[in-house]
Amino acid sequence: MTENSTRPMGTVESVLYFGIPTLMLYLATHICIPLLNYWSDWPFVVCWYACGGVLVFFPLFIAAFAFYRLEGHPCRLSEILTRFRLNHFSVRILLLSIAGTIITGIFTYLMIATGNSVFINFSAQPSFFYLQPLQPGEKWFLLAWLPMFFFNIWGEGLFWRGYVFPRQQLKFGNITWLVHGTFWLLFHVPLGWNLMFTLIPIIYITSYLVQITRSTWPDIIIHTLINGSGFLLVAFGVVK
Repeated sequence: MTENSTRPMGTVESVLYFGIPTLMLYLATHICIPLLNYWSDWPFVVCWYACGGVLVFFPLFIAAFAFYRLEGHPCRLSEILTRFRLNHFSVRILLLSIAGTIITGIFTYLMIATGNSVFINFSAQPSFFYLQPLQPGEKWFLLAWLPMFFFNIWGEGLFWRGYVFPRQQLKFGNITWLVHGTFWLLFHVPLGWNLMFTLIPIIYITSYLVQITRSTWPDIIIHTLINGSGFLLVAFGVVK
């Protein structure tokens, strides 16, 4: 079976495939993080790594393969790569992904600058995201971050861009990037409108590149470079 044998995914089904993870994100951020912080006295950002990873991103990663099997696809690497649109990689995809990363970085900076100049108390980070340069005794934060980071990138990438996007494309055609991007943006509602405002560039640029390349690789590359570099630059004091 190939990606062309999948069923189209319309609006109602899309609501479920994005809505349930959104509810899990709300549970993680508004209920589990405060409780874990109270019980463990871990910093809020570490509680986010734990709760977000366990309740949201790891389940997305598992769900991608679970739904793949429910479609009747075989457990062969070539079939898996094809279904999740990771089976082809080219110089064009790489260059578009690098260009997308640069453009995303520029427009994200402009969104943050606009937010700071227009809105009172604007912050691109929710309170539990807030990170300062790591102190000597806080290097273990990296160990808490790495699993969450991996499942964040590959969970969203495989489930939404690899599994959901091709099915939506069979239904919505040329505007899939806009439809998919809007659902992806709304997934971030539990994180607050400030962050949603800041995420507009990466969400729609990435969705558009996934569509025109018919590949999940632009999402993996852009998401990794933007999210990973942001954390590491702040964690090691390069950016404050």
